[in-house]
Amino acid sequence: MKDNLKKIAFCITCMNRLHHLQQTLEKNILDNYLLGDVEFVLLDYNSQDGLEEWVQQNMQSHINSGILFYYKTFEPEYYFRNPSRNLAFRLANAEIVCNLDADNFLGKGFASFMIHEFSVNENIFFTSDSRNNDTYGRICVRQKDLLSVKGYNENLQGYGQGDLDLFVRLEKSGLIRKYFNNPDFYHCIFHSKAERVTNEQMTKNTKQMYISYINPYSSDILLLYKDHTYLQCTLIDTPHLYYLPNFIPPDNYREKIVTLKDGFQKGNWQEKNSEKSEIFYQNKKYYLIQDEELVLEIIILLTTAINHFLIQQQLKENRPVNPDGFGKGVVYKNFDMENKIILL
Repeated sequence: MKDNLKKIAFCITCMNRLHHLQQTLEKNILDNYLLGDVEFVLLDYNSQDGLEEWVQQNMQSHINSGILFYYKTFEPEYYFRNPSRNLAFRLANAEIVCNLDADNFLGKGFASFMIHEFSVNENIFFTSDSRNNDTYGRICVRQKDLLSVKGYNENLQGYGQGDLDLFVRLEKSGLIRKYFNNPDFYHCIFHSKAERVTNEQMTKNTKQMYISYINPYSSDILLLYKDHTYLQCTLIDTPHLYYLPNFIPPDNYREKIVTLKDGFQKGNWQEKNSEKSEIFYQNKKYYLIQDEELVLEIIILLTTAINHFLIQQQLKENRPVNPDGFGKGVVYKNFDMENKIILL
């Protein structure tokens, strides 16, 4: 057991979201200041927006008091949400760990509420009641229970399905899912959907996105990446399909989300023809999407659909989650660049 174990740790991963932390971090600390019982773990995931300097200049008193712990990694080029969250969870020194998005306000007394609930209940974990999509990822669970299911699934890439996959696995392990219902615990900073994925690999690596419309419920998507690889798939808007009289959901279908038809294809492409407004792929015409907001919206749908497909594939093949470990990384604690912490 670790020394000076706290009761609950709020784990924040951040890449280039300083503008959110400037509004939420100190507010959350002051609203839940229980010295000796609460800690905030802030993982700077190689931010390039001045996060480190801001923490040094404005949050040092909280670091000195022992309620805030600042970790920085210089390794990632992109934001990988599941590996980063697992890394933050492993850095925590508390009985209970809670994922806290940078744009979320905990609300006054959230820590006290959770500490009490876990003190009187065994075999539980807490999530939001899904009233607000921006708080959907806030999960509170005993660290030992999280580690026993090997954390977030790091086979999943990008936005979508990672939280649900973890919730399902925790329930399968025998835990009971409970919900925090106090409306004071649901405040967050409004931001566009697009901002969720601006630092992720698919967004930063996409050179061109093309679309080929099949019908009102499905479209082919073709992504040309900057590294001269491509991804092609068919997106199916399953909520609309439910209104068709002859639509029968597949056996493994659980949610009304956008899904993939027959997985996805990968390959390599050549630089010529990449700037055309229309291209052909497998004898089908694709049209260039030039609206940047639409590109980001489709990336959200696409990563969610791909992750849904990967989860179903993993279940079908009965493959374990994170067989080679999880939450790995090299970090530096509280600006001490002389000593690195290596988690394998």
